[in-house]
Amino acid sequence: MKPLLLSIQAFGPFASNESVDFTALGSNPLFLINGATGAGKSTILDAICFALYGQTTGAERDASQMRCDFAEPALLTEVSLEFGLGDKRYRVRRVPQQEKPKKHAEGMTSHVAESQLWQLDGSEEGKLLVSKSVNEATQAIKELIGLDVEQFRQVMVLPQGKFRELLLADSKDRQKIFSQLFQADIYKRLEDLLKSKASGIKQAVESHHNQVRGILQAAEVNTEEEVAAQINELAPELKQASKAKSNAEKDKKASEAAKAKVEQLLKRFDSLDQKQLLLAQALKQEPVIKAQQQSLDRASNAQKIQPLFTLTAAEGAALKQLQQQREESSTAATAAKQQHTDSKQTLGLAKKAAEEVTALTKQQLELERLEKQIVELQGAQQRLSTADAALLASNTLLKGKQDEQQTLSDELSGSEKTSQALLRELDALGEQQLALQKLTTQLEQRKELETLRQQAINQTDEEQQCQQQFTTKASAFRQAETNAKKTEHGWHAGQAALLAKELHDNQPCPVCGSEEHPAPASVDGDIALVSKADVDHARALEADARKVMDSRKKAVDQAINALAQTNKECQRLEGQLALLADQPLAALSETTQHVKENVAALLSKQVTHKKLQERIAAINVDLQTLKISLDALGKESGEYNDQSVTARTAVDLLRASVPEELRQANALSKKLNALKARSAQLTETLQREEQQQATARSESDKASSHHAAMETQAKVQATKTKQAASNWDKSLQNSVFTSAEDFQSSLLADDEQQSMKAAIETYRSVLDALKGVIKQMQSDVEDKVKPDLDVIEGSLLAINAIYVQADAVWRKIEERNNQLKAVEKKLEQAHKKNAALEAKYKIIGTLSDVANGQTGNKISLQRFVLSVLLDDVLIQASQRLIQMSKGRYRLVRKEDRAKGNKASGLELEVDDGYSGKTRSVATLSGGESFLAALSLALGLSDVVQSYAGGIKLDTLFIDEGFGSLDPESLDLAVRTLIDLQASGRMIGIISHVSELKEQMALRVDVISDRAGSRIATVGA
Repeated sequence: MKPLLLSIQAFGPFASNESVDFTALGSNPLFLINGATGAGKSTILDAICFALYGQTTGAERDASQMRCDFAEPALLTEVSLEFGLGDKRYRVRRVPQQEKPKKHAEGMTSHVAESQLWQLDGSEEGKLLVSKSVNEATQAIKELIGLDVEQFRQVMVLPQGKFRELLLADSKDRQKIFSQLFQADIYKRLEDLLKSKASGIKQAVESHHNQVRGILQAAEVNTEEEVAAQINELAPELKQASKAKSNAEKDKKASEAAKAKVEQLLKRFDSLDQKQLLLAQALKQEPVIKAQQQSLDRASNAQKIQPLFTLTAAEGAALKQLQQQREESSTAATAAKQQHTDSKQTLGLAKKAAEEVTALTKQQLELERLEKQIVELQGAQQRLSTADAALLASNTLLKGKQDEQQTLSDELSGSEKTSQALLRELDALGEQQLALQKLTTQLEQRKELETLRQQAINQTDEEQQCQQQFTTKASAFRQAETNAKKTEHGWHAGQAALLAKELHDNQPCPVCGSEEHPAPASVDGDIALVSKADVDHARALEADARKVMDSRKKAVDQAINALAQTNKECQRLEGQLALLADQPLAALSETTQHVKENVAALLSKQVTHKKLQERIAAINVDLQTLKISLDALGKESGEYNDQSVTARTAVDLLRASVPEELRQANALSKKLNALKARSAQLTETLQREEQQQATARSESDKASSHHAAMETQAKVQATKTKQAASNWDKSLQNSVFTSAEDFQSSLLADDEQQSMKAAIETYRSVLDALKGVIKQMQSDVEDKVKPDLDVIEGSLLAINAIYVQADAVWRKIEERNNQLKAVEKKLEQAHKKNAALEAKYKIIGTLSDVANGQTGNKISLQRFVLSVLLDDVLIQASQRLIQMSKGRYRLVRKEDRAKGNKASGLELEVDDGYSGKTRSVATLSGGESFLAALSLALGLSDVVQSYAGGIKLDTLFIDEGFGSLDPESLDLAVRTLIDLQASGRMIGIISHVSELKEQMALRVDVISDRAGSRIATVGA
């Protein structure tokens, strides 16, 4: 990664927009970032780190705290960086979260943090890779560069006070850095894969051991030999029980067959009785069936003459309806004739009234002429009123503008005096802001220290509580362990006692084979035997107690580690705060608040001064504008006066031509509207009456025609009705019915007739079937006697009991035999699988132990590979350190194993050529540590690029450290950097050492004053 162009705005001490064009310094420059203490030299590195990762190089300040106090409130704090990676170029822009003025109201609003990342592909804007997300931009930068922010700080930027961290990092931290730089994660994945596979095989082996124990316990045996012995003992018993069961089963089947024959015969006798009973019940229904047949015959006769009856009724109804319609049409025809006569009289009256319309039309034309003149008069009056109003308004506005001009002149004089007084008070603002910035940082560190101290007290109490809980749980575990062992011992003793009960003299013991039993085991009568469930329960309690104890031990370790980390942070902050570490927080807060109030007051006055300056400028602009407005208003007032005179003359002329009574508002309009309405009403009335007279004549004609048609239809229908009634009377006389009522009562619906027919047919069919079945059944049992079923069932019960007992004996022996054989087969399969797993674990487990550093010097595969890479780095680093230390020092890797469980293999030592001994790098002085760290960073850069791991370390920034060197060492360090520059690196040195300024022609100067800092490039 190589920076190309850095833009900073309202960031750190830079109040406005400043930029550093690194390309102007050359392709591979060695340059100095120079400036006074506090000017903002390190802020350039902070800006680069912030642009890439959203954090500063030292990580002491949050990004939101980097806003410049001198910046304009509306100016956003932001950083933009263009950088190169190989032959590709990128630009990243970041804006931290900050407060900014509201656009359309008073007060402040929060601006959310944002980030953008572009690939500069030659287009005007470039290809946008990340649009807004801060986290996405950081992740994309990490993937592009190959380093996270901590690794970037350690291998590409040596920040102020941080250069010793790379040198003094332990094996664990250095492993993280090297794994990322050299992409050695594949070895770690190989370690984890082997460890996972070995653990899986080991768990599988243990699972199979538990499975074997579970198989034996399920069969209630203790050993595999006991399984085979029981199978041999059961063989003759199983054979005898199987034979007894077979004989009993034959007797049972014969008895069941005899019972089945008896039951079948009994069913025949019972079925005959049931059928005879059904036949008797069916014969009782015979009268009902005969009555239904008679009703069905009468309904059939009635159905034959039903059409004539229906026709007669329909013709009578039609005649009645036509007679009613004839009466209604006669009434309607009389009414229509009367309405026609009335409409003729009304039409004559309407024609006489319509003769008035001609006179009304003449009056309307005269009034419309006067209406036009009145409209012209109203327009002239409106123009006169408008002209008078405009003249008055113009004169009023002119007077107001003159008063405003005087007011602004007075305000301008007072504002200029106040502005000069405020400017004198603002001379101390810059000094106060610097003091506040320093005090604020110290106060935040002091608050953090106070919090950490209280946290340390709480963590100490927590550690003691965890220690007490661990002691309690450890005691509980030991008690549970003792109880479990005691319970298991009791179970074994109980099993021995149970076995002893089965011993008999002169019979071999199933355990030892002896026929003599001098001292068999026994238990007291009042003590219950321990069961296998009791043993399992005790072991489960023991396992639970162990888990609880282990969790408490883990909590103790975590509390100790947390307390150590807190104490370490306290020591770091106490070193930064020095004497302020023990100063009361309230006093430091009070001092900071006092300075903050002073700065706030001065900033408020600064804002007031700025607003006054803006107001003075605005007043001058307003005064100039007012002068122009006054001239325009004078001219406009004269024009409005001329318009008023012209409008007044027109009004006087129109008033003379319009009568006085018609000048009133709406007077003429009302009279004209009344004439129009009267004329329209008369015309409309005449048209309506003519239409109504024509309609009445038409309705009278239609009514007369309709009445004549109804007369004709009624006569025809009377003839048809009379003929239908005559036909019906003849058919009724020739039928079996005595009257019309008798006919109607005999009618049945079709579905009712069908239901009767079906019921009659079903009855006769069932009756015939019953008679046939009964005759056949009587023939079947004619020569047979009804048997006694109770005797047969009693015999069957006795035989079945014998079978059940024989089957139970055989089943019990068979189940135990099958169980033992299944156990024998499962054990055989488990042993085969377990042997294969154990053979596999010998290979995978050994590889896992070696790869994960569980053997020898406890060095894992990844750390072994990284140690080889570190050796290459140290060779390159030592070449430069030997040169810069005039042959005294050389960096070497510590090969001794670290004590305890601490990771080892990547620690550093320094070989002192003067004493001939190797010692810790922590023993180097400040200047020597700087040279060693610089050598290590340069060596790391060389080796990483030589391995072509995808990471380009072609830039190095060094912040301070040169001030700790003597002139000769300084000269050697600069010469080393010049040699490195020649190999294609960009090297930036941040320092105020005057000797460096003399030796280095390329510089980026940071210049500070009361309004903030600015950047200038020298020698480019």
